[in-house]
Amino acid sequence: METKVTNALVDRYNNATHLEFHKTGYGIFDEFKEILNAPALMTDYLAAIKQEEEIYKWMRGSEYTEKKREVDMKRDRLLKSIIKTLQGYEGHFDPAIREVAKHVLHLINNYHNLTHTEYDGETAGIDSIIEHLALPEYSGDVTKLNMQQWFSELARLNALFKEYVMDVELEQRKKPGVSSTVARKQTNKVLKKLTARLTAVITIDGPEEAQPLLVAYNVHAAHYNTVWKEHYGRMHARTDISGGTVKMPHEYAFTGKRINALPDSVTVEKTRDGKTITIELEFTEDYTVSYENNINRGTAKLFIDGVGKFTGRITVSFDIV
Repeated sequence: METKVTNALVDRYNNATHLEFHKTGYGIFDEFKEILNAPALMTDYLAAIKQEEEIYKWMRGSEYTEKKREVDMKRDRLLKSIIKTLQGYEGHFDPAIREVAKHVLHLINNYHNLTHTEYDGETAGIDSIIEHLALPEYSGDVTKLNMQQWFSELARLNALFKEYVMDVELEQRKKPGVSSTVARKQTNKVLKKLTARLTAVITIDGPEEAQPLLVAYNVHAAHYNTVWKEHYGRMHARTDISGGTVKMPHEYAFTGKRINALPDSVTVEKTRDGKTITIELEFTEDYTVSYENNINRGTAKLFIDGVGKFTGRITVSFDIV
């Protein structure tokens, strides 16, 4: 026989799950309301849920918020395509093209993982890249690579994103008087009072009297806690790349400058659903690089460090001859 109320991890649920949990929870408490005998608390709980639902609908229905998100996705895809194209040019048969591609790519790589940076940071980073590319030091490189339209489109999307940011700020004036955070806290506060009431019933009247409600609520809370834990595990599980495979040349010609060699591919094996699959990592999105002794003749080292969903380091040696 169950004798304790399961603690729901409501503070950790995302907004949609949080609202869904409480709406279903209200239905359970309402079904066994005779056991609780707390009509005032039930009225407060329903009011808090409706307030939270109103704010959630506003957040989901925000026109410019959605447009901002779409433009952000477009500029992320374009920036990744630009990086991949420049990486492709690094294998060009013409040494001059290879050199200018490395030059431009090095500029972009100075702004580490822009597509994983917060909105303001990414916007400022792209603005800075566009400004640098307009300078004589880089403008000729962009022309040689015939990538003027690529960067013009990136500048256009970045400007459009900033417009939508302003529109969202104006739209905030229509926002309900209570924030999502405050609304969630109010709903959780009423739930805490209801579960305290249920604990009191168990203590005073005995667990037998409260059993129907107690079992129903505990199953409900346990289910949502499990869903959250599984989601958290998927979101935060990181794959170690230290045993991965790197394909790249073993020798590079001495130039007197830094040899910022990049792998042709980095792959790792991962077991999923009982099957072993090979994952090809994306530069800047899945890993970053750093170097040691990569100027003078001799043996240099390339360090490949996992980021985002990946962790660990691969060390690769190559010769400068």
